[in-house]
Amino acid sequence: MKILIIKTSSLGDIIHSFPAIEDIKKNYPESRVDFLVDSTFLSTAKLNKSIDNFFSISLRGTKNHSFVKRLKNLNEEINASFNNITYDFVIDFQGLMRTQIIGSKIKKISSSKNFTGYNFRSAKEGLLTFLYDIGINVTKDEHAVMRMKKLAAESLNYELNKKHDYGFKQEGLDKKNRIIFVHGSSRSNKEYPLDYWKKLADHLNNYNLDICIPVHGENQLNYFKEINKINSRAFKLETDNFREIKEEFDKCSFFIGVDTGLTHICAGLGLSGIFLFGPTDPSKVGPVFDHQRVIKKSEMTEINPSLIIEMLKKESFG
Repeated sequence: MKILIIKTSSLGDIIHSFPAIEDIKKNYPESRVDFLVDSTFLSTAKLNKSIDNFFSISLRGTKNHSFVKRLKNLNEEINASFNNITYDFVIDFQGLMRTQIIGSKIKKISSSKNFTGYNFRSAKEGLLTFLYDIGINVTKDEHAVMRMKKLAAESLNYELNKKHDYGFKQEGLDKKNRIIFVHGSSRSNKEYPLDYWKKLADHLNNYNLDICIPVHGENQLNYFKEINKINSRAFKLETDNFREIKEEFDKCSFFIGVDTGLTHICAGLGLSGIFLFGPTDPSKVGPVFDHQRVIKKSEMTEINPSLIIEMLKKESFG
């Protein structure tokens, strides 16, 4: 059986799709599972070793082009990738109008058999759900991980597995005395104030810990420099290679992070840690493992560092 999963973005959402991929492979171990993703997030998707083939399209990279040019480019990419492949199932994990159109076109040019996705009530954008052969009802109140697991199970007719496996293997990697600070986000209202991070770093000064701080861009580099002034054991992880990021995270024992893709990689690895949530809803995008904690306030500035320090004490970091 050949299956194509459409999940074009974004970093955290792609990580959330991995348990559904693992479920498919466990139920149909001989199946071929391909994955279509925006080229911006291709390296993220490649963290999952259960996926057989990867295809990418340029959506974010062409957003400044004219509509006509973007459409022409998209058609060329789809034709080049899928003209000679026939799928038994094309499953749209994204649920947006653009992915409904993309999936419908892939089904047509490849003569694939079934195109499934969320139904009108369940999709993020319901207007074009009539393009699906089968629309499946999965409540929007579910966690993102469970929504995709249910969509896959209903589409492919297997029993839902309520346990979560992200497919990350940690064989032969040595856990070190390291804690990860994930501070960067694409949305400023999801970021935790620098002064609060500095208080956490200062609290950790008396413990035998290195602090791994992912850095991307000038703003995040400045964050690192300020934290390093407070705690000299802070070191920067300055790479865009998600394979290298995952391997470095694998060596750490704990994380503190905001709602962003790198924190979801930490969670998928099964690390213990603390998620910091402001405007987003942890019941829909938060951790799925019981040993990962959540602090939720309406604004990130309302999360007092003392709350995190109390949790750290329970984890023997104080």
